[in-house]
Amino acid sequence: MPHQPSRHRRNRSIRLAIVTSLISKGSTIVLQFGSLPIAARLLGREEFGIYATISLSVFMVAMLELGIGPALARGISEASAKGDKQREGQLYVSGAALLAGLAILGSLIAALVLTFVPIPVLFGEKYAPFAETMRPALWLGVFLMVGQVAVEMTDRVREGYMEAGIVNAWGAVGNIVGAIVVFIGIQYQPSVSFLLLAVFGPNILARAISTVSMIRDRPWLIGRQARPERSTMKELVKDGLSYSATSFVVYLVEYSLCALIVGRISGPGAVAVFHVMMAITTAFTGMLVMVGRPIWAAVVDAMESSDHDWLTTVTGRYYKFLGALTALAAIVLITAGPWLVLRIYGDEFVVGRFLFIGHACFLLAIGWRRVNRYLLIGLGLLPQTVFPILLGLAVGLAMGVAGMMQWGLGALFAGMGLGTLLFSGLKLQFLVRERLQNIGTPSSVQTPDLQAPPIKPDRTMA
Repeated sequence: MPHQPSRHRRNRSIRLAIVTSLISKGSTIVLQFGSLPIAARLLGREEFGIYATISLSVFMVAMLELGIGPALARGISEASAKGDKQREGQLYVSGAALLAGLAILGSLIAALVLTFVPIPVLFGEKYAPFAETMRPALWLGVFLMVGQVAVEMTDRVREGYMEAGIVNAWGAVGNIVGAIVVFIGIQYQPSVSFLLLAVFGPNILARAISTVSMIRDRPWLIGRQARPERSTMKELVKDGLSYSATSFVVYLVEYSLCALIVGRISGPGAVAVFHVMMAITTAFTGMLVMVGRPIWAAVVDAMESSDHDWLTTVTGRYYKFLGALTALAAIVLITAGPWLVLRIYGDEFVVGRFLFIGHACFLLAIGWRRVNRYLLIGLGLLPQTVFPILLGLAVGLAMGVAGMMQWGLGALFAGMGLGTLLFSGLKLQFLVRERLQNIGTPSSVQTPDLQAPPIKPDRTMA
């Protein structure tokens, strides 16, 4: 069984990541649906909508990372599989230098916008009465964004080492501390600025400690031979753009841009409801991420040894997990969603069942897209996903906004889901199936000769 030791290592990393991710997701639920509803009751629907607008808008600047973190993770994974510590150090230092520069650039852009552009111009006239509250909170958000970009790199590098379990553990610590701070502090400091600091600050601090621990265990990452290289930087930026186009741009549109559109059409109160639904979305996709991220890192390792049987097995299990999770989410949300939101968030958050039907369609579509995308990252085909994902995003947004103008938020989610499923999901699944079939051909698993070169994994970073 030549593949057995590698399979054991891959399976162990996935199991550990899932267990710790469940703990992390539990801490996220405590924060999102335990402490934040208390803050919503104390601040009121309008002011909580302002918090939602800022938290979704400021972190749009984080997309300037250009996918360097995930691209770095794939490079680290390949270098680690070969035992090339010098390459690991070159990748880490080059990535750190790039992210530092991009974080500074992003903060400068945000600072210029906040200094010279009035709040009503940025978010709409309905935000004019809240301008004085929003401006200091936005400045705080910029500061937190820089910290978020800095520590995000550590999470991605650990995932490259198949240490997603450690990432989840530190994330759980940050969420639990944040929930405690919100629960206690919001009663004494009921403000948008305090809520931003309490929610994001502890998580950033926990992951900063994780950074120190990782470098202590792997000193070669910042050793003498680990120097930034221009060629490595270009490689990270070039390959990271594919990840950005299929991740950060998607987040920008589905979370931040949609929040701005909802706010301009219906005001901050509607953004508060949108934020609640996107918190549910985050919890749902988080369950897929807890399996997907350790899987794609393990897939890179499996591709190195052309372990087709393992790849086929883990792909089938991931699809089954998506089906079970989507069915459970749809049943719970459609049957009990309106009652749960009313009970958790208070009388101001009265929503209809149609909203949850549309949202269930949205969850199905983005879940299918995300599962196939994670598989394609590991299989080395991420660049081929860019066009179908962006096409589905554009069509879905157009359909969703048109529907919202007539039937409300439920139609927004349903339209976005339909466009995503038809123009992204089907194409991505075809790419996965085709790639697995190619890996399984005899020429890819037998000793090669000059006429039948071995199929190597695509070196393009995700």
